[in-house]
Order: sequence, then C-alpha cells, then structure tokens
Amino acid sequence: MKLNKIALALFAVTAAPLAANAGVTISPLLLGYHYSEGADDDQADLLKDYDGDGNSYYKEDGLYTGAALGIELTPSTQFQVEYGVSNTDANATDVDGNDLGDSYDAEQEMISGNFLVGFEEFSGYTENAFKPYMLVGAGQSKIEIEDSNGDKVSGTKDTIGNLGLGAMYRINDALSLRGEARAIHNFDNNWWEGMALAGLEVVLGGHLKPTVAVPPVVEPDVYVPPVVVVEEDVDSDGDGVVDSLDACPGTPMNVVVDERGCPIPVDITDELKMELRVFFDNDKSNIKAQYQPEIAKVAEKMREYPNSTARIEGHASKTGPSARYNQRLSEARAVAVKSMLTNEFGIAPNRLSTVGYGYDRPIADNDTEEGRAMNRRVYAIITGDKTMTVEQTKDMVVQ
Repeated sequence: MKLNKIALALFAVTAAPLAANAGVTISPLLLGYHYSEGADDDQADLLKDYDGDGNSYYKEDGLYTGAALGIELTPSTQFQVEYGVSNTDANATDVDGNDLGDSYDAEQEMISGNFLVGFEEFSGYTENAFKPYMLVGAGQSKIEIEDSNGDKVSGTKDTIGNLGLGAMYRINDALSLRGEARAIHNFDNNWWEGMALAGLEVVLGGHLKPTVAVPPVVEPDVYVPPVVVVEEDVDSDGDGVVDSLDACPGTPMNVVVDERGCPIPVDITDELKMELRVFFDNDKSNIKAQYQPEIAKVAEKMREYPNSTARIEGHASKTGPSARYNQRLSEARAVAVKSMLTNEFGIAPNRLSTVGYGYDRPIADNDTEEGRAMNRRVYAIITGDKTMTVEQTKDMVVQ
C-alpha cells in the first residue's frame, strides 16, 4: 500500500498552496469501469506465484474509484495528477492451465499525470457549456494479488500511458460534470486496458478567462508644425517692447510708450505768470538801458504764449507841482514800457493795457529819497497759458 500512501501525501502537500490560486481544479470522486479482459493471457504470463509453484494469476474487470487535482494552464487546457484504485477478483491457474477455483483478490493502484487539452484550444473559445477534450498522460500501475488469508501471492509494478477522449459540462463557473473514455497501455509488458469513468470537477477561484485580443491603437495623424528657431530678441532702448516689434527705436528712458514702442502724446496746459519792475529817475519817463533786457524777456515770453496779455501800471513819487502832474507822469511811464514792447519787440498793442496811479499807491515812504526812488516805477503783470503736446513720462500725472 506504499503507492497509496505516497499518492495521498502528494495530494495533501499540493492541494493547500494550489487551492489559493484561480484555475485550480479538484475532482474529489471519479467512478468508472476498469476493463482488462483482453489482457488476461498477458497478465497470467506475468503474474506468477511468489512461491515458485508455477501458479499464474489475472484480474477481472471491476469498479474504479479515484480523485484528481489539477491546475488550468489555459482556459481550455489543464494538467492533472490523478490517483485511483481498482479492486476486483483474481483468477488463478496451475502450470497445466487448470482453474484452481480458489478465492483471490486483486488490487490495481494507478497514479498518473495527465494533460486535458480542450478542443477549443484549436477551434477558439466559446460560451458553450459543453467542453470536449483529449487526454494524454503517463504514470505507474501497481497490481497485487492476495489469497483468502490476505497474503500477497503475486504482483507487478509497470509504467503506463493514458490516451482518452472526454467532455466537461459546466454547470457554472465553479462546478462541472465530467465523462471520459480512456485507453491504458502497459509499456513494460505491452498490453492494453480500458476505462470509462464519470465524476464531478470543482474549480477553485473560477476558470481562467480567455485573453481578449486588444486591437492595436492607431495614433491619429497630428500635424506638428516645424520648429522655427528665433534668436532671442532684445530691447535696446529699454521701453518694454523688443526690437523686432519696436516701431520707434531709441525712445528716451522714462517715456511711456504704446504697444508699438512709440511715445504716447499728451496735451498739457502751461500757465504764464510773470512780473516786470522798471524804475525811473525823478520827473522822467524814459526807460534806462539797464531795464531793456528785462523788457526783452517779457516780450519773448509773450511771443511764446500767444494768448498772453500784460497789464502795465505806472506810479510816481509824491513830489512835483501837483497830483495831476504826477498822474500824467505815471501814465507816461506805463506808455513808455508799452511802446518799447510794441515798437522794438513786436508785441501787438491790443495785448497790452496801461494805467497810471500817480502817487496813490506807494510801496515805500515818500519822506525819504530812497522811498521816493522806489515809488517812481512801472509794475507789469503778464498772464496767459498755452496747450502743448508732449511725450508722456512715467513720473507725469495725467488728468
């Protein structure tokens, strides 16, 4: 019974780790009919009495029981280790071929490794529950003959090959019915046996799933524009617009520019307010040479501000024969300044107004010579404005 113990140990050792993986198959019970009648003569020639008395033995057909443990290699192919026993009666003959008629028992143990190759391996996988297969394998067979006392009287141990056809019917993803017809060839002694069996197969973790072919991914044609290498542009004038886009290169620093790099023009109003003081000798209205440059500056500003005007006031000190005389003298002094602006510097008369105040508006004490000298004067105030278009600067406040 050593073969029996080895097989059981093999199942115990391999079942635990394999059971944790998907595609592990277990056939806990295989029942079949073991046919060996065609090999009676070959068995009788081989199975001789251990005592050497010339008796021969051969086993009869009988019931086969077994179990198998396997693992799926593909969705339709698996490899199984199978162990089975056939217990039946044995016949005995003497050297002359006479039937001894005694009661003998025969036990045949077989352990084999078999490939179950599904037809779908070649035809393609389907959802059909009926899964035919072909079985190919090899293993070892051990036959022992015992007499009625339980003593072993003969036996043999041989190499066998298995070839069969069968089918699985999948009840669900974990349970299948199995039926099979198998031919067993004894390689060592060249005889054939047959077997028809049926059983139940359990799959732990579910069957392996067929690999679905993934169509190749076709990348869409994407236009990739050519890469244009552009030298790094510079901003030579520092206005924030690179030279290649700058329509106004060389813009001064601190000037505000537009998107083209050109200065932004703004209108500003410049107001003019200017004063002129001319002093005269006593009882005189002629302009001394020292004041002519000052009057020239007034004329220049009035030309720069075309809408400007000048109010010219004449004054006198409190001397002279009468107030009337000093009034006319103050008026004459204002007219003298106006005449110089008009005649010598080209300022339009209508832009100049004159008035005389006599000695009514002194700015100093008329009781002293110094005070009287300060009062002999012309005071002019020049006002006006002009609108100019200038380039806007970053520090300019634009209303």
